[in-house]
Amino acid sequence: MRSCDNCPGGESCAGVRLAPVLVRVFDLYAAGSNDKFEILFALGEAEEALLETYTVQVQHACWTRAGLSAIAELLLRREPEAGGADWPAAVEETLATARDAFARFPWRLAGLVEQAAELHATVAERSGGGFPGAMTKRAFAGACKAVVYGAAD
Repeated sequence: MRSCDNCPGGESCAGVRLAPVLVRVFDLYAAGSNDKFEILFALGEAEEALLETYTVQVQHACWTRAGLSAIAELLLRREPEAGGADWPAAVEETLATARDAFARFPWRLAGLVEQAAELHATVAERSGGGFPGAMTKRAFAGACKAVVYGAAD
């Protein structure tokens, strides 16, 4: 996934460091917490420290990488429950919830479409094998477009 031009790379990358915070935000949102202050108060001290550290002078590319990395992690987490035919539904549900949960963060939602192939490759590479067979790159890109633009190709 793309990084900003100033990225130190590795674990020091703001996108890498912020991804676990966005996973936690997703979990809180999916559990019914949709008020931004409720979510902020539910975050732990370590997560708050990461937000304070990485929200100053962090570019949209960093936030987009964090969002896409979080989505990849969330999809991989759903792999045990999303057997073969259930992958398309699991992908669309995860993408739609992430779109809504991350709406208050400065990530570029269009990056979900622009980097769909890279995101698919990341999930497929880390998957136990069920994802690439059940969700082709084309179908995945279509799901990303449907969530971002509201209609499939």
